[in-house]
Amino acid sequence: MGISIVKVAPALRDEWDEVWKLCDYATYFHSSEWASIWSVYTNGEFVPAPRMILFSDGKKAVAPLSLQKGFKGWPKTFWSSPAGTFGGWISKDSLTMDHTMLLVSYVRKLSDLCWRMNPYDELLSNVVVEGSRTDVTDVLDLKDGFEAIYQGWPKWHRKAANQARRKGVVIRLANSLGDWKEYYEVYKDSLRRWGDTATSRYEFSLFEEMERRNSPNIKLWLATYQEKIIAGALCLYAKKHVAGWHAASLEEYFRLRPNNVIQYEAIRDACERGFSWFDFNPSGGHEGVRSFKKSFGTQAYPSNVLIQHSLVFRPMNILMKGFGFMKNRLGFFN
Repeated sequence: MGISIVKVAPALRDEWDEVWKLCDYATYFHSSEWASIWSVYTNGEFVPAPRMILFSDGKKAVAPLSLQKGFKGWPKTFWSSPAGTFGGWISKDSLTMDHTMLLVSYVRKLSDLCWRMNPYDELLSNVVVEGSRTDVTDVLDLKDGFEAIYQGWPKWHRKAANQARRKGVVIRLANSLGDWKEYYEVYKDSLRRWGDTATSRYEFSLFEEMERRNSPNIKLWLATYQEKIIAGALCLYAKKHVAGWHAASLEEYFRLRPNNVIQYEAIRDACERGFSWFDFNPSGGHEGVRSFKKSFGTQAYPSNVLIQHSLVFRPMNILMKGFGFMKNRLGFFN
Protein backbone atom coordinates (compact mmCIF):
# COMPACT_ATOMS: atom_id res chain seq x y z
CA MET A 1 0.00 0.00 0.00
CA GLY A 2 1.35 3.46 -0.92
CA ILE A 3 1.87 6.29 1.50
CA SER A 4 -0.60 9.13 1.96
CA ILE A 5 -0.98 12.40 3.82
CA VAL A 6 -2.90 11.63 6.99
CA LYS A 7 -2.86 15.03 8.68
CA VAL A 8 -2.17 18.69 7.95
CA ALA A 9 -2.06 21.08 10.89
CA PRO A 10 -0.55 24.45 11.77
CA ALA A 11 3.15 24.04 12.57
CA LEU A 12 4.36 25.37 15.90
CA ARG A 13 7.22 27.87 15.77
CA ASP A 14 9.58 25.50 17.62
CA GLU A 15 8.73 22.65 15.23
CA TRP A 16 9.34 24.87 12.24
CA ASP A 17 12.67 26.11 13.58
CA GLU A 18 13.90 22.60 14.38
CA VAL A 19 13.11 21.27 10.91
CA TRP A 20 14.69 24.33 9.27
CA LYS A 21 17.93 23.94 11.21
CA LEU A 22 18.25 20.24 10.32
CA CYS A 23 17.12 20.26 6.66
CA ASP A 24 20.06 20.05 4.24
CA TYR A 25 18.18 21.75 1.38
CA ALA A 26 16.60 24.54 3.41
CA THR A 27 17.43 28.13 2.51
CA TYR A 28 17.09 31.16 4.76
CA PHE A 29 13.83 31.89 2.96
CA HIS A 30 12.30 28.76 4.51
CA SER A 31 12.93 30.08 8.03
CA SER A 32 10.38 31.40 10.49
CA GLU A 33 12.62 34.44 10.89
CA TRP A 34 12.17 35.43 7.22
CA ALA A 35 8.39 35.04 7.44
CA SER A 36 8.29 37.05 10.66
CA ILE A 37 10.38 39.88 9.18
CA TRP A 38 7.92 40.24 6.32
CA SER A 39 4.94 40.17 8.65
CA VAL A 40 6.42 43.10 10.59
CA TYR A 41 7.51 44.95 7.45
CA THR A 42 4.04 44.72 5.87
CA ASN A 43 2.24 45.62 9.11
CA GLY A 44 0.49 42.28 9.18
CA GLU A 45 -0.44 42.20 5.49
CA PHE A 46 1.54 38.96 5.52
CA VAL A 47 0.96 36.43 8.28
CA PRO A 48 3.09 33.29 8.77
CA ALA A 49 0.88 30.25 8.11
CA PRO A 50 3.20 27.22 8.29
CA ARG A 51 1.74 23.75 7.92
CA MET A 52 3.01 20.49 9.41
CA ILE A 53 2.26 17.65 7.01
CA LEU A 54 2.20 14.12 8.44
CA PHE A 55 2.49 11.06 6.19
CA SER A 56 1.12 7.60 6.83
CA ASP A 57 4.66 6.21 7.26
CA GLY A 58 5.33 8.62 10.14
CA LYS A 59 7.52 11.06 8.20
CA LYS A 60 6.83 14.79 8.35
CA ALA A 61 7.41 17.93 6.32
CA VAL A 62 6.86 21.61 7.01
CA ALA A 63 5.41 23.91 4.36
CA PRO A 64 6.61 27.39 5.48
CA LEU A 65 3.70 29.29 3.97
CA SER A 66 2.72 32.91 4.49
CA LEU A 67 -0.79 34.22 3.94
CA GLN A 68 -1.35 37.59 2.32
CA LYS A 69 -4.52 39.51 2.97
CA GLY A 70 -6.78 40.07 -0.02
CA PHE A 71 -5.90 43.03 -2.24
CA LYS A 72 -8.92 45.21 -3.13
CA GLY A 73 -11.45 42.42 -2.97
CA TRP A 74 -9.16 39.58 -3.93
CA PRO A 75 -9.18 36.44 -1.79
CA LYS A 76 -6.23 35.72 0.48
CA THR A 77 -3.12 34.44 -1.28
CA PHE A 78 -0.64 31.87 -0.05
CA TRP A 79 3.00 32.68 -0.68
CA SER A 80 5.30 29.72 -0.47
CA SER A 81 7.87 32.24 0.78
CA PRO A 82 7.55 36.04 1.04
CA ALA A 83 8.94 38.22 -1.73
CA GLY A 84 8.88 35.38 -4.23
CA THR A 85 11.91 33.68 -2.71
CA PHE A 86 12.57 29.93 -2.62
CA GLY A 87 9.65 28.07 -1.11
CA GLY A 88 8.17 24.60 -1.09
CA TRP A 89 8.71 22.39 1.93
CA ILE A 90 11.48 21.27 4.25
CA SER A 91 11.95 18.09 6.24
CA LYS A 92 14.43 16.51 8.63
CA ASP A 93 13.31 13.09 7.34
CA SER A 94 14.59 11.39 4.21
CA LEU A 95 11.70 11.81 1.77
CA THR A 96 11.06 9.82 -1.39
CA MET A 97 9.56 10.73 -4.73
CA ASP A 98 6.20 9.46 -3.41
CA HIS A 99 6.35 12.02 -0.61
CA THR A 100 7.36 14.70 -3.10
CA MET A 101 4.43 14.03 -5.43
CA LEU A 102 2.01 14.18 -2.51
CA LEU A 103 3.52 17.49 -1.41
CA VAL A 104 3.31 18.94 -4.92
CA SER A 105 -0.35 17.92 -5.04
CA TYR A 106 -1.00 19.51 -1.65
CA VAL A 107 0.61 22.82 -2.63
CA ARG A 108 -1.18 22.86 -5.98
CA LYS A 109 -4.53 22.66 -4.16
CA LEU A 110 -3.87 26.11 -2.70
CA SER A 111 -5.72 27.81 -5.54
CA ASP A 112 -4.41 31.31 -4.75
CA LEU A 113 -0.68 30.75 -4.68
CA CYS A 114 2.74 32.23 -5.48
CA TRP A 115 5.49 29.59 -5.38
CA ARG A 116 9.14 29.84 -6.41
CA MET A 117 10.51 26.30 -6.38
CA ASN A 118 13.50 25.35 -4.28
CA PRO A 119 16.42 24.41 -6.58
CA TYR A 120 18.14 22.48 -3.76
CA ASP A 121 15.36 19.91 -3.37
CA GLU A 122 16.77 17.24 -5.69
CA LEU A 123 13.53 15.25 -5.83
CA LEU A 124 11.46 18.28 -6.76
CA SER A 125 13.92 19.15 -9.53
CA ASN A 126 12.79 15.97 -11.30
CA VAL A 127 9.13 16.99 -11.27
CA VAL A 128 7.48 19.05 -14.00
CA VAL A 129 4.91 21.26 -12.30
CA GLU A 130 2.25 22.12 -14.85
CA GLY A 131 1.68 25.83 -15.36
CA SER A 132 4.99 26.96 -13.89
CA ARG A 133 7.17 29.60 -15.56
CA THR A 134 10.78 28.71 -16.29
CA ASP A 135 13.39 30.60 -14.31
CA VAL A 136 16.88 29.99 -12.93
CA THR A 137 19.14 31.14 -10.14
CA ASP A 138 22.91 31.47 -10.47
CA VAL A 139 24.77 29.32 -7.96
CA LEU A 140 28.39 28.82 -7.00
CA ASP A 141 29.15 25.29 -5.78
CA LEU A 142 31.64 25.60 -2.92
CA LYS A 143 32.68 21.96 -2.58
CA ASP A 144 36.15 22.47 -4.12
CA GLY A 145 37.08 25.30 -1.76
CA PHE A 146 37.85 28.94 -2.29
CA GLU A 147 41.26 28.66 -3.91
CA ALA A 148 39.90 26.47 -6.72
CA ILE A 149 36.99 28.86 -7.21
CA TYR A 150 39.27 31.90 -7.23
CA GLN A 151 41.66 30.38 -9.77
CA GLY A 152 38.68 29.71 -12.04
CA TRP A 153 37.76 33.37 -12.24
CA PRO A 154 38.88 35.30 -15.32
CA LYS A 155 42.07 37.30 -14.90
CA TRP A 156 40.26 40.64 -15.06
CA HIS A 157 38.01 39.54 -12.20
CA ARG A 158 40.89 38.67 -9.90
CA LYS A 159 42.69 41.85 -10.91
CA ALA A 160 39.66 43.99 -10.09
CA ALA A 161 39.44 42.65 -6.54
CA ASN A 162 43.15 43.19 -5.95
CA GLN A 163 43.10 46.69 -7.40
CA ALA A 164 40.15 47.66 -5.21
CA ARG A 165 42.15 46.80 -2.12
CA ARG A 166 45.24 48.62 -3.32
CA LYS A 167 43.16 51.73 -3.95
CA GLY A 168 41.92 51.67 -0.37
CA VAL A 169 38.61 49.78 -0.48
CA VAL A 170 38.01 48.03 2.85
CA ILE A 171 35.45 45.26 3.42
CA ARG A 172 33.71 44.85 6.74
CA LEU A 173 30.39 43.78 8.21
CA ALA A 174 27.73 46.27 9.28
CA ASN A 175 27.76 46.60 13.05
CA SER A 176 25.31 49.40 13.82
CA LEU A 177 21.98 50.85 12.75
CA GLY A 178 23.94 53.76 11.32
CA ASP A 179 25.71 51.38 8.93
CA TRP A 180 22.37 50.07 7.74
CA LYS A 181 21.03 53.60 7.26
CA GLU A 182 24.07 54.55 5.21
CA TYR A 183 23.69 51.39 3.10
CA TYR A 184 20.07 52.34 2.45
CA GLU A 185 21.24 55.68 1.05
CA VAL A 186 23.49 53.71 -1.31
CA TYR A 187 20.44 51.63 -2.28
CA LYS A 188 18.46 54.80 -3.00
CA ASP A 189 21.22 55.90 -5.36
CA SER A 190 20.98 52.54 -7.11
CA LEU A 191 17.20 52.92 -7.44
CA ARG A 192 17.77 56.32 -9.06
CA ARG A 193 20.15 54.71 -11.53
CA TRP A 194 17.86 51.76 -12.26
CA GLY A 195 14.76 53.90 -12.75
CA ASP A 196 11.75 52.03 -14.10
CA THR A 197 13.79 48.87 -14.61
CA ALA A 198 13.97 48.24 -10.84
CA THR A 199 12.07 45.05 -10.03
CA SER A 200 11.45 46.04 -6.40
CA ARG A 201 11.52 49.08 -4.14
CA TYR A 202 11.94 48.35 -0.45
CA GLU A 203 11.42 50.82 2.36
CA PHE A 204 14.04 51.32 5.05
CA SER A 205 11.77 49.69 7.63
CA LEU A 206 12.57 46.30 6.05
CA PHE A 207 16.30 46.73 6.61
CA GLU A 208 15.70 48.26 10.03
CA GLU A 209 13.78 45.15 11.07
CA MET A 210 16.60 42.91 9.87
CA GLU A 211 19.16 44.93 11.84
CA ARG A 212 16.99 44.97 14.96
CA ARG A 213 17.01 41.17 15.17
CA ASN A 214 20.79 40.97 15.46
CA SER A 215 20.52 37.56 13.78
CA PRO A 216 23.55 35.35 13.09
CA ASN A 217 21.80 34.39 9.84
CA ILE A 218 21.81 37.95 8.44
CA LYS A 219 25.04 39.67 7.42
CA LEU A 220 25.40 42.98 5.61
CA TRP A 221 28.79 43.10 3.88
CA LEU A 222 30.03 46.65 3.26
CA ALA A 223 32.70 48.17 1.05
CA THR A 224 34.11 51.42 2.43
CA TYR A 225 36.43 53.98 0.92
CA GLN A 226 37.93 56.69 3.09
CA GLU A 227 35.45 55.56 5.77
CA LYS A 228 32.48 56.11 3.45
CA ILE A 229 30.17 53.20 2.56
CA ILE A 230 30.20 52.93 -1.23
CA ALA A 231 28.64 49.47 -1.78
CA GLY A 232 27.10 46.61 0.10
CA ALA A 233 25.66 43.10 -0.21
CA LEU A 234 23.12 41.52 2.12
CA CYS A 235 23.68 37.78 2.61
CA LEU A 236 21.28 35.37 4.31
CA TYR A 237 22.47 32.06 5.78
CA ALA A 238 20.94 28.61 6.36
CA LYS A 239 22.49 25.22 7.22
CA LYS A 240 24.34 24.74 3.92
CA HIS A 241 23.15 27.65 1.81
CA VAL A 242 24.14 31.31 1.51
CA ALA A 243 21.93 33.68 -0.46
CA GLY A 244 23.18 37.01 -1.76
CA TRP A 245 19.73 38.56 -1.60
CA HIS A 246 20.29 42.30 -2.00
CA ALA A 247 23.11 44.55 -3.23
CA ALA A 248 23.68 48.19 -4.07
CA SER A 249 26.56 50.53 -4.92
CA LEU A 250 27.26 54.21 -5.50
CA GLU A 251 27.73 55.03 -9.18
CA GLU A 252 30.40 57.60 -8.32
CA TYR A 253 32.73 54.84 -7.10
CA PHE A 254 32.26 52.20 -9.80
CA ARG A 255 35.85 52.79 -10.88
CA LEU A 256 37.04 51.25 -7.61
CA ARG A 257 35.22 47.95 -8.35
CA PRO A 258 33.85 47.54 -4.80
CA ASN A 259 31.35 44.85 -5.80
CA ASN A 260 34.12 42.54 -6.96
CA VAL A 261 35.94 42.63 -3.66
CA ILE A 262 32.70 42.32 -1.62
CA GLN A 263 31.84 39.11 -3.45
CA TYR A 264 35.42 37.88 -3.04
CA GLU A 265 35.22 38.27 0.75
CA ALA A 266 31.67 36.93 1.12
CA ILE A 267 32.43 33.84 -0.97
CA ARG A 268 35.73 33.22 0.80
CA ASP A 269 33.96 33.46 4.16
CA ALA A 270 31.26 31.00 3.03
CA CYS A 271 33.91 28.49 1.95
CA GLU A 272 35.83 28.80 5.21
CA ARG A 273 32.65 28.28 7.22
CA GLY A 274 31.74 25.08 5.37
CA PHE A 275 28.71 26.11 3.36
CA SER A 276 27.84 24.13 0.23
CA TRP A 277 26.33 26.80 -2.02
CA PHE A 278 26.67 30.53 -2.58
CA ASP A 279 23.49 31.60 -4.37
CA PHE A 280 23.45 34.90 -6.27
CA ASN A 281 19.64 34.59 -6.60
CA PRO A 282 17.51 35.06 -9.74
CA SER A 283 18.27 38.19 -11.73
CA GLY A 284 14.76 39.40 -12.55
CA GLY A 285 15.44 39.38 -16.29
CA HIS A 286 18.40 41.79 -16.03
CA GLU A 287 20.99 40.26 -18.33
CA GLY A 288 23.75 42.67 -17.27
CA VAL A 289 23.28 41.65 -13.65
CA ARG A 290 23.26 37.98 -14.60
CA SER A 291 26.40 38.38 -16.71
CA PHE A 292 28.22 39.78 -13.66
CA LYS A 293 27.09 36.81 -11.57
CA LYS A 294 28.13 34.29 -14.22
CA SER A 295 31.62 35.78 -14.27
CA PHE A 296 32.16 34.18 -10.86
CA GLY A 297 31.78 30.72 -12.41
CA THR A 298 28.19 30.09 -11.38
CA GLN A 299 25.89 27.38 -12.68
CA ALA A 300 22.23 27.90 -13.55
CA TYR A 301 19.95 25.97 -11.20
CA PRO A 302 16.27 25.68 -12.20
CA SER A 303 13.95 27.72 -9.98
CA ASN A 304 10.61 27.77 -11.73
CA VAL A 305 7.73 29.94 -10.58
CA LEU A 306 4.06 29.02 -10.27
CA ILE A 307 1.44 31.75 -9.89
CA GLN A 308 -2.15 30.63 -9.79
CA HIS A 309 -5.27 32.53 -8.86
CA SER A 310 -8.84 31.36 -8.52
CA LEU A 311 -10.25 34.56 -10.06
CA VAL A 312 -9.72 33.34 -13.61
CA PHE A 313 -12.84 35.14 -14.71
CA ARG A 314 -11.30 38.55 -13.97
CA PRO A 315 -10.13 40.49 -17.04
CA MET A 316 -6.44 39.96 -17.71
CA ASN A 317 -5.59 43.64 -17.20
CA ILE A 318 -7.00 43.48 -13.65
CA LEU A 319 -4.98 40.38 -12.92
CA MET A 320 -1.80 41.96 -14.21
CA LYS A 321 -2.46 45.13 -12.23
CA GLY A 322 -2.77 43.07 -9.08
CA PHE A 323 0.40 41.12 -9.69
CA GLY A 324 2.12 44.38 -10.60
CA PHE A 325 1.25 45.65 -7.13
CA MET A 326 2.77 42.57 -5.55
CA LYS A 327 5.87 42.88 -7.73
CA ASN A 328 6.53 46.49 -6.73
CA ARG A 329 5.71 46.09 -3.04
CA LEU A 330 7.33 42.74 -2.45
CA GLY A 331 9.92 42.26 -5.17
CA PHE A 332 8.41 39.01 -6.43
CA PHE A 333 10.52 38.81 -9.56
CA ASN A 334 13.86 39.45 -7.85
